[in-house]
Amino acid sequence: MLKPFRMMNPTTVSEAVKELEREGAAAKIYAGGAELVLLLRHGLVQASALVNIKRIQDLGRISREGKNVRIGATVTHRQLETDPLIRAELPLLAYAESHVGNIRVRGQGTLGGNLCFADPHADPGTALSVYETTVKIAGKNGERELPVHEFLLGMYETALRPEEVLTGVEVAPLPDGWRWSYQRVERFYRPTVNVAAVGQVRQGKFEEVRLAVGCGGPKAERLWELEKKVAGLAVEEARRLVVDSKRYLVDQLDPVDDLLGSADYKSYITGVLLGRALEQLADGRGGSNG
Repeated sequence: MLKPFRMMNPTTVSEAVKELEREGAAAKIYAGGAELVLLLRHGLVQASALVNIKRIQDLGRISREGKNVRIGATVTHRQLETDPLIRAELPLLAYAESHVGNIRVRGQGTLGGNLCFADPHADPGTALSVYETTVKIAGKNGERELPVHEFLLGMYETALRPEEVLTGVEVAPLPDGWRWSYQRVERFYRPTVNVAAVGQVRQGKFEEVRLAVGCGGPKAERLWELEKKVAGLAVEEARRLVVDSKRYLVDQLDPVDDLLGSADYKSYITGVLLGRALEQLADGRGGSNG
């Protein structure tokens, strides 16, 4: 059973920040509630007040910000899966969002809630990691921004401070002509490992590549070093490089044993999924921008 709590309903971000400051540790932000309600019900999180940010209209919008796309914190996974602007400008994200949980979860859960909960077995963080993604945060001292890889610190750990609100993310679309691929292995709707890959291929070789892996360890990780090595290689050379990079992948991803798979299995399947993603980039079977 849920313990009694008070619901705060601010209509602006500044009001929400003031509520958090006033209530302190007793308050939690309520956006979609897909994870929060379960944690409250099982006593894993304690809260006597919930700050409901769903009535802040700006946080529920998807819009253009110059060449970029702004996504408010209370935009649901279902919106991201189906929104025409997201599908046109950020197709890899739309595709990844279509795999979040099931239709009920996608209709209830929000992007901001997902990022702030920082569950290691999630899709949005991995997808956003291969875009140029900036996380927008508001607090009593004003606004600040962080790259998504600096916001996600570890398992259920983010850079969000107690009296701050994540207001949304700003994402730069991929350059014209870039291809994308999103691979995942799941169990009970939850990904054991997921891989996002984007890049440009010219004359059968990878000119530029971005790679991210999630769910194997504490958080989604960009594979910066491997990206540099893949650039300039043909697909078969890149696949061999992935096989030879097992030690690097283990060190970078820090895979752990859990109910969705052993650390050894996650290490193995990461290599398999990276190989598939690179193949799709090479032959264009994943998707493309422009």
